[in-house]
Order: sequence, then C-alpha cells, then structure tokens
Amino acid sequence: MNSSTLSTSRPDLHRPQVRFVEAFPINENGEHRICLRDPQRIAEHALLLPQAAVYIVSLFDGARTLEEIQQECTRQLQQVLPMQQLEELVLKLDAELYLHSQTFDNAVRAIEQAYHEAPNRPAFHAGQAYEGDPDKLRALLNQLQEQAREQTQTTPSSKTLTALVSPHIDLHRGGMGFAHAYNEIAAAPPADLYIVFGTGHQSREGLFIATKKSYDTPLGLMPTDEAFVEEFNQRAPYDVFVEELLHRDEHSVEFQSVWLKHVLKNQEAKMVPILTGSLHRYVRDGVSPRDDVRFSETLDILREMIENYSGSVCVIAGADMSHVGKRFGHVEGIPEPELTRVEHEDKELIDAMVKCDAEAFYQSIAIKKDRNNVCGLSPIYMLLDITRPKQGRLLNYDRAIENDTESVVTFASLSFYND
Repeated sequence: MNSSTLSTSRPDLHRPQVRFVEAFPINENGEHRICLRDPQRIAEHALLLPQAAVYIVSLFDGARTLEEIQQECTRQLQQVLPMQQLEELVLKLDAELYLHSQTFDNAVRAIEQAYHEAPNRPAFHAGQAYEGDPDKLRALLNQLQEQAREQTQTTPSSKTLTALVSPHIDLHRGGMGFAHAYNEIAAAPPADLYIVFGTGHQSREGLFIATKKSYDTPLGLMPTDEAFVEEFNQRAPYDVFVEELLHRDEHSVEFQSVWLKHVLKNQEAKMVPILTGSLHRYVRDGVSPRDDVRFSETLDILREMIENYSGSVCVIAGADMSHVGKRFGHVEGIPEPELTRVEHEDKELIDAMVKCDAEAFYQSIAIKKDRNNVCGLSPIYMLLDITRPKQGRLLNYDRAIENDTESVVTFASLSFYND
C-alpha cells in the first residue's frame, strides 16, 4: 500500500466527497457505463465512468481518507488499487467540479458573481435545448404552432385565459406540447402579467424562489415585474431570494419565457418568474401542503396580490409529469405493462386537473408516495390552488421514451378558464 502525496499538496482532497449529482446507466458502444451529470450545471461536462470506478467513487463520502479508500477497495475488489490511480481519479473529478473542494468553491463564487452582476438572466439553454438563432427559432415555433392547429379537434378558446399548464421538457421532444399550450395564449386576450411557476429541480430548502431579473431570450427580453416580486418578498413568510441562483440554469421557466416572448411579440406584458420547491416533505408526512400554516399563508398572499393587481393576470405552470425507468432509480425499466400503468395513473392526475381540484391532484400523487416522480407536482398544485379556475381543458398528452436508459418522461398541456 502507498500513502497519498495528494493529502499534503491538496488537504481539501484528503477525504474526498462527491457532490450530489445524477448517476444513471448508459450503454456506449456495447459497454455498460455510469454517466455522472451535474443537475446544477456547475460542472459543465458529463462524465462516463466504467463500472469498476463507480464503486471507488461511491466511497468518496467525505469521511474516508484516501488511504482508507485504497484499503477498502483492495478488500472488496481482491486486488491492490495503486494510490497513483486513485489520486488520478480524485483529481479528475475535482477538475471537472464533481467534488466538494476548494476548486468547486472557487467556481461557485465566480458563477454567483457573474449572475448577480448580469443586468438580466441570460438565455442559458439557447443553442442547446432549443434553437439560438432568432430567425430559425421563430420559424420553428411558428411551424410547431401550425402543426398543433392541424392536430387539434377544437379551436383555441377566445375567452380570458386564467391559467395554463405547459411542459418544460426540451423543445426537441416536447415541442408540440408547448405549441398546443401557447396557441391558447395566442388566441386569448393578452394578459398584463404572467406569473410563471417552474419546477425548481435543484431546490434544497425553498418553496417559492423568485428573481427580479428579466429573462433574456433569442427573441428579445421578457421583462419581469420587479415591483410585484419585491412586494411578494416583503409579504411572504419566506425569503424568496434565498436560492435565487437556481434561476441561472433552470430550464422550466426559461422555456416558458421563450414561448411567451414569441406569442406576445411586442405587447407590453410582464412576467413574474417563480421556481417552486419540492412538496415531498408533505408527501412523506402524509399531510396536505395546506396544513402547513406558512405555506398556506403564502398561497393566500399570492392570490390576494393577483386579485388586487391593476391589470389582468394569467398563471402558467411549466411542468412535466411522470419520470419512470432506470434513469430515475427504477429497477425494471419500462416494459409495456409499466408504460400502461404510468399512462393510467397520469390520466387520474389529468382528470383532477380538468376538474380544477388541487387537493385531488395532490392526493393522487401522495397516496402512491409519488412513485412516478411527478416533477410538476408543486407548480401544478400551486396553480390550481391559487387560481381556483372553474373550467379545465386537456389540450395535449404525450411521452418521450429514452431507449438507451430504458426511461420515459410524460407531459401534458391544459388550459383553464373562469367563464
């Protein structure tokens, strides 16, 4: 056994600790590997690890020293793990920002400074999850809208739109779902304010996470109503800016801002971007979110602010539905019976949404302990609770299957009206 020289030169790596990242199996050229990906996108690159390295990385818990990791690997793998090989792996993960370390802390500080100094929230996913060129993007969105009009059996309503559920999956897979949703906005009288709830996928503590920054898009700026956001922060029992940096890379609101800017064009509407944290604490405890006094108070504050707003308001939830399969921690993948089960349970949720019943929607998920990983739980629940619409209409339901990870994501578009 060798002692580590890295422990002296980089004491912050003496007890390496891997960050909370996504890990899922992937088949690359017939070889089974594990893909590591940072959901916060602080680490820009995904890493593919061979199966043998996965066990080693699993020991990077912040408690074991490099020597202890080497000894444990030798016992379990029945062969000596050279210290140089272990150190190279640690340095690789450190350089790619997958470890808690000084390297990672420096990167986070630089990202935070750049975000707070920027005048607007940049279009983080432009050119990746959707077309970054304005003319090409505009042409694509127009094409999707026209295809949606040809598909639908009913015409978009011209009534005043109270609320809208739209997907937040990438446009490559969910483009038609977005188009069905935003055709409703295009046909309805424009609102003065659009409150956009998006799933805050990486939130650790916040339930309502706001920003006063306007969202930039390839089609121009989608302005934020800073006064509304500031009043909300002053009245809410939470600090709604505590995890504001999550807006930097979160796509669930960004995709809605792109579509809003496209359908509204030069109209002078504003947006209130709010990322919503997980409601799993209530699912775990077997209670309704409304049983939480502070959460309930915040919902009522938002409803009151909407009722007292000087203009018309539409609430949008950027929300997908079920996430099932090996990529999301399920063992069996997605055989046909599993896909059928997911679709059946999605229809229960859609029925509750069409009936505008927030509690029924929540309970349909909670009673099953959210076994389908419905990542739209919080934004949809908040939308239904705050707006309390009288009519709901399903516009589109679809799914995106990933064969390489044996996984599926489902999503739906719905519109809601009060007349």
